Amino acid sequence: MSKKFNIPTIEEMIEAGVHFGHPKRRWNPEMEKYIYSTENNTSVIDLYQTADLLEKACDFLYEVAKNGGKIIIVGTKRQASQMVKDYAQKAGIMFVNERWLGGTFTNFKSVQISRDELKRLREGQDAGTFNHYTKKERLLIDRKIDKLELLVGGISDLTGLPQAVVVIDVKREKTAIAESNSSNVPVVGLIDTNSDPNNLDYIIPGNDDAIKAIELFLKTVTDAIIEGYKENAPRGDEKSVAKETVTKASASVSVATSAKTPVSTSAATPASTSASSSSETKPELKVEVKKGDSKSENKEATVSKPKESLKPEVKEEKVKKAKKVEKAKRSSTKEKKEPSKKKAVAKKTAKKDTKKKSSK
Repeated sequence: MSKKFNIPTIEEMIEAGVHFGHPKRRWNPEMEKYIYSTENNTSVIDLYQTADLLEKACDFLYEVAKNGGKIIIVGTKRQASQMVKDYAQKAGIMFVNERWLGGTFTNFKSVQISRDELKRLREGQDAGTFNHYTKKERLLIDRKIDKLELLVGGISDLTGLPQAVVVIDVKREKTAIAESNSSNVPVVGLIDTNSDPNNLDYIIPGNDDAIKAIELFLKTVTDAIIEGYKENAPRGDEKSVAKETVTKASASVSVATSAKTPVSTSAATPASTSASSSSETKPELKVEVKKGDSKSENKEATVSKPKESLKPEVKEEKVKKAKKVEKAKRSSTKEKKEPSKKKAVAKKTAKKDTKKKSSK
């Protein structure tokens, strides 16, 4: 069977530095069978075994993806964090690149609560439900979303146990491996010479510290996963095609029924005649309206005549009202002026009295 994904050659692995292990004093005796030799007190990994084991692991992940299984990539170390996120998003799989939450598999309900909370806050932020909150409350919500994104953002689509877990640096991700083993989830791991391979289902000996080595490993693994999901896609396409055929069939039925409807309309000629008769009666209504209009004109004419006769009386009343208003205004102004005059006179007399006293 021809492989649809490529396994890196020995030369490519040497260029990426996959063969470099840890110093001999830090080696794990369980990794002895994967060590080719030691040079300058540094373990050198056997890349021939690495290539074979990497191919087996990729075959397994390809089959999991082909069957529509869920896969999680775990890599929280600094040099692998961003690459894990990028390659996982490219392959359309879940990832953990900041910190593995204890109980992700063994206490899934607590993780599910955090995941649901993140979804609720995201939806609320997109819908604008927090716009009426105060600035401080919105900042606290943003911080909570950022925190949940780091912890649960990569596994927000997780609804149960996955079918495989891929781990970078077995020693660092021992909690994830322990939970996977207790939950019977297969583990594929890139393992260095300082780690224990007994807890892995698919061992890939290699350098888990060099950026190029990690990138080569991630690229190979995600390519196999992508090809597996592509093989799984036709099944979904067949379902969609079946749905399309059903919709087409229903559309043809509706067209057939619509083709039959003209016969019923032609049979129902009385209704059409009644409609036409009703349309014929509409001009009579218009005539009535016109008559009504003429009556209203006559009414306006009759009303306008007495208005003409009442015009002089109305004018006289308006003139009388205007005169009364003017008189009221004048009287009010006089009343206002009188106290002001009295005040002025009082001031003058007070001044005179002060002058007389001063002259004395």
